[in-house]
Amino acid sequence: MFKTLSLIFTLLLSSIVVNAQTSFKIESFETSLVTKKMLYDWFGKWDNIAQTDDDDTALVWTNRKVINEANETFTLIASSSETEEGLYGSVIVLTSKSQDALAFDSPYKEYLNEFLKTIARKKSNSKRFFREYQKIK
Repeated sequence: MFKTLSLIFTLLLSSIVVNAQTSFKIESFETSLVTKKMLYDWFGKWDNIAQTDDDDTALVWTNRKVINEANETFTLIASSSETEEGLYGSVIVLTSKSQDALAFDSPYKEYLNEFLKTIARKKSNSKRFFREYQKIK
């Protein structure tokens, strides 16, 4: 049952992410898990996980109220990448209608960019994220 649900979610996520062209990207000197950790520190444990095409485990937070003044919830998808050029974490943000909330013409883009910059600056020494993340690896 769990594998079936996981496969359905992964297929759904794949079709949604294909439509999302824009991501918030952070380079880190410490870990490529930077965006996953910052979202965990802000929102708590993720709602779902999905494997990406490049064998990364994407963490997904769904139905999150990020903008108090907006009548909208968002799905945030955090992934990580380790290349010769560096360690990166990225976040894709989708509206409740699966639209790219960071797109150039999105009414939410500026606020979401500021929100992500703000939580990226918050440094937490907590190891709770890494303990939880190890359970899925």
